[in-house]
Amino acid sequence: MITKGQSTFNQMLFYPVIIIAALLVARFYNGVHLFHTLAELFSIFVGLFMLVVVLNTQHFVKNDFLIYLGIGYFSISLIDAMHAFTVKGMPFFNIINGEITLHFWIYGRLFEAILLLSSSIFLTRNLPIKLTVIVAMTLVSIICWASFQLSQPIMFIDGGLSNFKIYTEFFVIALLLCTMVIFIRQRALLEKNVLLFLLGSLALTVVAELCFTLYTNFSGIAFIVGHVFKFLSFWMIYQAIIQTTLQEPLKLLTLSSNSYDAIPSPAIRIDNQTVIAQINQAALQQINKHLKQVIHQPIHTFFHPTSYTEQHCPFCQAIKLGNTITNKEVFFPQNGQWYLLSITPINSTSLVGGMVQSLTNISHQKQQEVELIEHKEHLEDRVKQRTLELEASFNQLSETQGQLVESKKMASLGGLVAGVAHEINTPIGIGITAASHLSDMTGQLKDQFDQNNISRKGFSHFVEEAEKSSSLMVSNLKRAAELIGSFKQVAVDQSNDCLRHFFLKGYSNEVLISLSAKLKKRSVTLTFDKYKDFEVYSSPSAVSQILTNFILNSLTHGFDESGNGNIIIEINQINGIATLIYQDSGQGMSEEDLKQIFEPFFTTKRGQGGSGLGLHIVYNLVHQTLKGTINCESTLDVGTKFTVTFPCHAAD
Repeated sequence: MITKGQSTFNQMLFYPVIIIAALLVARFYNGVHLFHTLAELFSIFVGLFMLVVVLNTQHFVKNDFLIYLGIGYFSISLIDAMHAFTVKGMPFFNIINGEITLHFWIYGRLFEAILLLSSSIFLTRNLPIKLTVIVAMTLVSIICWASFQLSQPIMFIDGGLSNFKIYTEFFVIALLLCTMVIFIRQRALLEKNVLLFLLGSLALTVVAELCFTLYTNFSGIAFIVGHVFKFLSFWMIYQAIIQTTLQEPLKLLTLSSNSYDAIPSPAIRIDNQTVIAQINQAALQQINKHLKQVIHQPIHTFFHPTSYTEQHCPFCQAIKLGNTITNKEVFFPQNGQWYLLSITPINSTSLVGGMVQSLTNISHQKQQEVELIEHKEHLEDRVKQRTLELEASFNQLSETQGQLVESKKMASLGGLVAGVAHEINTPIGIGITAASHLSDMTGQLKDQFDQNNISRKGFSHFVEEAEKSSSLMVSNLKRAAELIGSFKQVAVDQSNDCLRHFFLKGYSNEVLISLSAKLKKRSVTLTFDKYKDFEVYSSPSAVSQILTNFILNSLTHGFDESGNGNIIIEINQINGIATLIYQDSGQGMSEEDLKQIFEPFFTTKRGQGGSGLGLHIVYNLVHQTLKGTINCESTLDVGTKFTVTFPCHAAD
């Protein structure tokens, strides 16, 4: 019985065997020109096809390594085309000897060897695409000029190859061998099959180059064998880059910057085959593994309970089907810990981007829940025996319940990632559409320029459309940047913010002075008693952000366009506890809105610039940085009141 893998392997061998047979038949029955032209046309086809794939997949498979190879092999295909068309006897350039042809050959092989050697740089670095295209086309132009215009160096001497030609071939072989060593050392950055195809292609190219150091004319056996091996090397490049990219675009990912490291809990991005594509530092620390040991491996191996097999794991099945799981309590027997597990699609309308799994350790809370249950079961006996002890224990358990609720709120960070992706999808999508439209218009203008057919009206239309597209791109990219900035404020742990001694009222007054222009512009009256000041040891930047968010929230949501409102701020301290009371006379909120104001992405100004992160940031600053509490009261058409309390002397 033939397995699926054997069938694919047989198909992979079938086509090159047929093509090689056809090339050999063409050689022995139709002459060397047809054989040579067909063999070179395949490399030209691979170069062109790679560029087409790169252009059509770069938007959803952001792989700079692949883009670099696509641009490079397209350039090589142009050089190989000139090499094929300048063979003596071809009806194009009236070539009288093989010098020009061999110049194109040597320059093309040097170009290819340097391209492959330098490609490993872009496994971990970003590629300047426009600059790369300009450099590649410039090099191709220089090579074409040099091949036609320069008579040196000589390639043929006394009916054989010159030493320069032979030594250059050996230099190319040395570069290819160095490239093989680099790929082997960086094998963790490439998918296994891609690495094998690349190494196979390099090995075949080395053999081909050895053959090209031996031949003396186009009719020799070394010439035929060399071109057969060159064909096979390009076939392997085709398998490694083109076919793999079209069949499995999400598996061809290199180790790039990880946008999930800002999340304090483990977060893992997986494709629809449950293979890990990205992972943050918190997840790696949990399993004590390095990134290279985990990337491209099944998520079940590391981040699902061992009580399930991979085939029967409900979480693996949810990933494959694209189903969402929200805050499910799961016990992991491999480490004896409890976690809140969430699985969310990155894009709710498509599974192309994969899914995100987040884990929040709740073992301590689960233990306290068990203790709470035990306390309740023996409540009557404990009341009879130790009433005072029960009262103290009950207070402690109530605080524990509050901590559990707070922990579950923090567990929503997994969903927060999907929320941010959804929020920035619209401005990024508009920016891409505008950029594509601008690219099309530029192409049309270039065609008109090449044809010397540019009219004043056409150029004016292009300028008008370019201004519109540029404006759309700038405004939407700014919007995306603002959203990402807000997300960073939510995600980054600010508990280590700089603490220092300062006078709370004096500092707050300085913040309010900096905002006075915004208040005057809206005719809002601010009342604040800055006297009877007192010193605190806390985070001044957190106080500044809280006051700023309160005032901007009032201006955006509380007052209408005409303003004419009042804001009252009171600050005092009792028994080492500072209290900040902020009250406005704005529109107020309904009870339903009041319940959600501290949740991320909740806003009543969706589509009008509101991101829904301002009060969520305030909530995190109060609880995490100031170690305090915040409460909100609001009545429709009356106003809103915030009460913030925190210790005057925070612990380091």
